Amino acid sequence: MIITPPDTPRHRAEGLYRKLRSLGLDVQAQRVVGEPETYRVVIEGLKSLNPDHADRLMRLVRQNEAELARMVLANRPPGLREVQEEEESSV
Repeated sequence: MIITPPDTPRHRAEGLYRKLRSLGLDVQAQRVVGEPETYRVVIEGLKSLNPDHADRLMRLVRQNEAELARMVLANRPPGLREVQEEEESSV
């Protein structure tokens, strides 16, 4: 039996967050100037990737930006412990 995860905005954003972190990218939420309730997602480290890959990732980020921002602001990115453990073990 194959079990597929639910296809919800939250699950798509969680998967994207894990992918970005596994590539060594930093995911941040920044407040939009003049709009106190609006945040944008900033990805640090994209220049280290192939430009086509970076463009594809940024399209995915834009499609999932609201949920990614909510995750980062709530300080509850999924798999954060696993990502940090992987980084520590590779040092």
